[in-house]
Amino acid sequence: MKPFRRPRSRHRYSPPQRAARRWNDTVSPPLSDRLVSIILAWQPLDQLLTGMMRYPRALMGVASVCGIVIAIWSLIRFGDVIRDTEYRDSLSIIQSAYTQLSPVHPLPPVPDDMVRFLAAYNQASVLAAMQGRADVLSPYLTPDGPAWQAVIQEYARRAETGERHQATLVRWGVLASDTTPEGAWVDTQEQWDVIITIGERIVSSRRGILTRNRYVLRQDDDGWRIVDIATTMLIR
Repeated sequence: MKPFRRPRSRHRYSPPQRAARRWNDTVSPPLSDRLVSIILAWQPLDQLLTGMMRYPRALMGVASVCGIVIAIWSLIRFGDVIRDTEYRDSLSIIQSAYTQLSPVHPLPPVPDDMVRFLAAYNQASVLAAMQGRADVLSPYLTPDGPAWQAVIQEYARRAETGERHQATLVRWGVLASDTTPEGAWVDTQEQWDVIITIGERIVSSRRGILTRNRYVLRQDDDGWRIVDIATTMLIR
């Protein structure tokens, strides 16, 4: 009778520690680790880092300056995000205001000469505000009307304070109009962006100013002129 023998395994037994070591040797390190090793092994960089470590105070100063620059840049970016958010909110408010104030029934056509006159007046008001000159508006206002007197007082005040207004008319439209025996009146809705400066310093910057204006007009030999302007601030 043959003696019983236990069948031998085809694979040679190895301890767990040796198997784990062999598995680690076969697995390559990640690409990021290899790149870091290559960069750190670069001789000029190693010399630079070694030299920087000899001056710890200078290194701390450079790190502090970099931190301050990053903090200032983050605050500026955060401020831009806030301003953009406020501008989008103001635009949504303006659009809702335009929707609420828009007439349900179509308006009677406004004479083209009135529309051209008001458009030219708005362009002249932008130029006058930028240059600080009230005389730019004199061809559009009656000399005996309250509008001209208000312009003279306002530009005298700006001359004393040194203000300059950089105004941009974003959009405008006619809400209503009618003719009277004395002349005519036109209601408009206007959206402005206004930057106020004194010298080189910006003292105010507002976007999305929404106004409703009533222009009282009178026609003479030279055409239409503005007698009075009543302005209602819808969004400051």
